[in-house]
Amino acid sequence: MKISKEIKVGFVAIFAIALLIWGYNYLKGTNLFIKSVNVYAIYPKVPGLSVSSPVIINGVQSGVVDDIYFHPDKSSRVIVKLNITENGLSVPKNSVAELISIDFMGSKAIGLKLGSGVEELQNGDTLQSDFELSMLEDFSEQILPIKEKVEHLMLTMDTAVVKLTETLDNLNGMFTNQNKRNLSLTLSNLKTTLEGFDELSKTLNHTVKTKINPTMTSFGELADSLKALDINATLTKAQSAMDNMSAVMEKMNKGEGTMGKLINNDSLYNNLTAASKEMEELLEDMKLHPKRYFRILSRKEIPYKKD
Repeated sequence: MKISKEIKVGFVAIFAIALLIWGYNYLKGTNLFIKSVNVYAIYPKVPGLSVSSPVIINGVQSGVVDDIYFHPDKSSRVIVKLNITENGLSVPKNSVAELISIDFMGSKAIGLKLGSGVEELQNGDTLQSDFELSMLEDFSEQILPIKEKVEHLMLTMDTAVVKLTETLDNLNGMFTNQNKRNLSLTLSNLKTTLEGFDELSKTLNHTVKTKINPTMTSFGELADSLKALDINATLTKAQSAMDNMSAVMEKMNKGEGTMGKLINNDSLYNNLTAASKEMEELLEDMKLHPKRYFRILSRKEIPYKKD
């Protein structure tokens, strides 16, 4: 049986189309001869992710990103279609599709975190989504507070430099020739004053060594002498003497003893007063009339006549 040229051309065209489809999918990372499922994940944004980006499970590429497009609800969210090859691996339905970085240049991939559920992932399911910061983004977030502090420090330093410049300008304006002469005179006077203080300090040191130190030594010796005295015994004796004196005074007030009777008995006081008066009169009479009391030659008694 002879095959016509038209049939041969048709077979070649079909083979070419099939080869083209297979090559296209192969270039995208989809193997038509391996069983796979198409699932979806929704993200607020997918920077660095593109079609044919790998889907990685535990570090092994297990699929590719098949398509990326906006959500039809016009919320600006992004739907990512994932083609996941099974490769004998059971993928739970509650797995998480995480947008991850795979290099320092910001290239992205989908890292599939396997869940713990028993229900397997089916074609057309929508996975939970998550994303991690890229290395550059993570570094930027860590460096941002330091950057802000450095900027604030630089601003503070700029302000300080401006104020320092203004201060130096003011000082430069203050130091005119007259002010310089006044400052020189002030410094000279200050030097003289300090020299006077130095001399005064030397004089005080000499006074302390020659006068105050011996005085302090004498005070120390006096303190040692007072410490050596039995002050308590002396005070005890003085207290005892005061108690005895108080007892004597109490007896005198009560009229006990000679002194008590003398102080408290009026009759004894009156008798003593009368006797004292008579003695005074007798002495006065003896002065006026000594012959009445001193007769040497005459034995004739001279009668007493009261004046």
